Amino acid sequence: MPSKIKKRGANSYLLTVTAGYGGDGKQITYTRTVKAVSLIEAKKMYNDFASEVQKGNVTDTGKMKLAEFAKKWYQEYCKKELAPKTQQAYKVHIEKRILPELGNNDINKIRPTHIMDFINKLQEPKFRLDGKNIPLGAESIKYCYRVLSSMLNDAVQWQIIPFNPCDRVKPPTVKNHAAVNNSFNEEQTIRMLEALDTQPLKYKAIILLTLATGLRLGELCGLQWSDLDLQGSFLTINRASQSLAGYGTFSKTPKNDSSNRVVTLPESLIPLLKQLKAEQAAKRLEFGLKKDGGLWEGDQDNSNNDRLFTKWNGLPVYVQTPSQWFHNFLTAYNETIDNNDKLTKEQKDAQKLPIIRFHDLRHTSGSLLIANGIPLKNVSSRLGHADIRTTGNIYTHALQSVDKQAANIMDNIISKTKKGQAK
Repeated sequence: MPSKIKKRGANSYLLTVTAGYGGDGKQITYTRTVKAVSLIEAKKMYNDFASEVQKGNVTDTGKMKLAEFAKKWYQEYCKKELAPKTQQAYKVHIEKRILPELGNNDINKIRPTHIMDFINKLQEPKFRLDGKNIPLGAESIKYCYRVLSSMLNDAVQWQIIPFNPCDRVKPPTVKNHAAVNNSFNEEQTIRMLEALDTQPLKYKAIILLTLATGLRLGELCGLQWSDLDLQGSFLTINRASQSLAGYGTFSKTPKNDSSNRVVTLPESLIPLLKQLKAEQAAKRLEFGLKKDGGLWEGDQDNSNNDRLFTKWNGLPVYVQTPSQWFHNFLTAYNETIDNNDKLTKEQKDAQKLPIIRFHDLRHTSGSLLIANGIPLKNVSSRLGHADIRTTGNIYTHALQSVDKQAANIMDNIISKTKKGQAK
């Protein structure tokens, strides 16, 4: 094994060990700078270094940039091991945040100080993807740190670098904030349902089913007719839909084990669902199956077969479509109120609906159930929460309302007792 020891300064030596040739035909070279009081000591350190190389305990990082490794890591790890949605999240952090700041660094020269500087710099508004002139949120900073740390940890496992510099940096802290529950109250819910009455059947069914069951959007879009028992009035949740650019719409397992559940349906919803099923069957008949030369594609792929909610051609509805429709529906409703010249400003403000997210229909469902006396455990099970504490954290406001009702009941009892004593 060719060797080289070069004196660089007072008590400083550069050790160079070569070990064959790589697949590109270039010689593999390992270097290490050491402190030694004499050439004899330097030679001893060289022998130890050469032994480490022979045992494979020294990595050949050469001039590999972080950007080069990141590309390899994404292909070899992310695309093979991570779910599509997580892949996309990692890709955004890598391409938009990590590589612009650290990508040109030699991977073996990245130190804890580089990581600390990077974390601090991430707070700048330029790292936001929405263009807002405010600091990047703490959750996003911590997620980005986790992506970088995961990448460098694999670089250690693959013997590219000797240690992960992220391990020597205190992770960014994220304060636990109380969950924000934006939802309709009962009066607003009734007003929304009245406005919904004139809307297309598919979207009436989407909104009513979500409100009645508290399904997550992915669970709703993943429903197949075989999951519904219209005679027994219940549905089974065992899949979720996901739509991602580059992947299309596909099925996945629900969020957690508790998400696999059976939910009872309100009897008032059954006729609407039967009407939706009949309408879909009529379209299938009208368009004809694609395999027979028609336009209806819903029966081509078993994983996407027989969905409740589809596009015009029978394929699964894009998961974001209900959210977009719901936002437009609420906006149009409020515009109608604003354009009513018979109403005063105060009346308009009172009749308009808050522009909540589609996911907040799930929160509305949970809040209304709790406010009407359904035990927290039952609500948690119906919503598919893995931990009842999650339900309690999200629906604090509704629980406080029920607690107030409990206090009023006790107040009435105590008041009656006092009246009896007064006589």
